[in-house]
Amino acid sequence: MKLIKWLNAKAAGYAERYRGLDRIGRTRFLVLLISLMLIADYLMFCFHTDKNIFNIFPALPRLDFQSDIVIHVPDLDAKTILREGRRVLVPEKKENYAALIYKMVVKGSKFENTAHIVPVITYVRNIWVSGDNCVIDVDYEAGKERIEAVQGSDDAFSLSLEKSIMDNIPGIKKVHLLLNGFPRKLW
Repeated sequence: MKLIKWLNAKAAGYAERYRGLDRIGRTRFLVLLISLMLIADYLMFCFHTDKNIFNIFPALPRLDFQSDIVIHVPDLDAKTILREGRRVLVPEKKENYAALIYKMVVKGSKFENTAHIVPVITYVRNIWVSGDNCVIDVDYEAGKERIEAVQGSDDAFSLSLEKSIMDNIPGIKKVHLLLNGFPRKLW
């Protein structure tokens, strides 16, 4: 009972004080009262949602979804394997990721002209990822002129593709490269 009487007395005192203010004073009092109510509302919201009161703005979303990967490509004479870093958008599915890596290895190095290592235009027919195996079935367009390949380029391409896929896709231990469904040399 004493608390209610005390609150009523305080409220009556503030009401009397408010009536005694001029127009600018009343406006200032209302602005302060509304501001304090909004701050108290925000503090109660933070208390009930277990949110930090200083965490006003949401976290900035990640703007760059690209990741750094390593691609292995044969060098100019197909004797050694070059290692290059690339920045790409990594797909969710392993099959799509393997197709992306295959296309990058086929294109060759970004710094040297190694496009002649793969003398045919290839495309991926299908890719299967099962357990620790990745099977890539490819086909190529038959050119009108005779294919002149660098000696050992087929083995260097297969080795660089295998290294690239095993380094970038976790869990892959063996890569099988097929031509129209059969394991044979591409060119």
